[in-house]
Amino acid sequence: MKGSVTKRMLKGTRLKEGAFAEREDLTEIILPDEIEDIGEVAFYGCTNLKHITLPRNLKFIREEAFGASGLEIIEIPEGVRLICEKAFFSCEELRRIDVLPKDVIIEVDAFGACPKLLEGFVARGYPQKTNPPEELQYTLLWCTCPERHSEETSDRAKEFIRNYEALVMEHIMRSNNTAALSGISQLGLLKKENISRYVEEAGRNHQTELVTLLLAAARNTDDEDEFSL
Repeated sequence: MKGSVTKRMLKGTRLKEGAFAEREDLTEIILPDEIEDIGEVAFYGCTNLKHITLPRNLKFIREEAFGASGLEIIEIPEGVRLICEKAFFSCEELRRIDVLPKDVIIEVDAFGACPKLLEGFVARGYPQKTNPPEELQYTLLWCTCPERHSEETSDRAKEFIRNYEALVMEHIMRSNNTAALSGISQLGLLKKENISRYVEEAGRNHQTELVTLLLAAARNTDDEDEFSL
């Protein structure tokens, strides 16, 4: 079922707090472009909400606005300035997040407890804090767009790949995450002695794009005597 916004749900250009909270009948919604601010828990607990089109004029996504919802893919419009704490917390089906504005403020745990979120374009400095499972998530996201991150967060991601290469590659192989592997191969972050094993595994799984990227990674390691962090 598609949802629609009525005037009673709005405060000027703001979608009211809890406007659609716990609506299990919603599967898709398109928000009108005049909305600039999505209030707290606006879509909290909408477990069957798979797709949403955010307004072009959106600037603020408030606390837990989409917490515990069923969203799978989300694209944050260019004009967004702030994604508040736990805005997308515990979205267990969210697998891709594209944050288009590079310098948007992303507060703590904005994308926390989203176990399937392993690809997408995120903003500078995300996340502010991590625990071990989220460090893997963060690193795979970083691989898709390393140029968007600060030197400090980039160094942390490279260190994680070097220390946990097998874990990173396990998740890449399992999800056929070519976007993440592309970033890793371009930067020559894999240990050369392991690449042939990854190529063989990808070949067995008929993951031809991964094979191509791994062969490119092998060429990159030929050009470098050691990893630079």
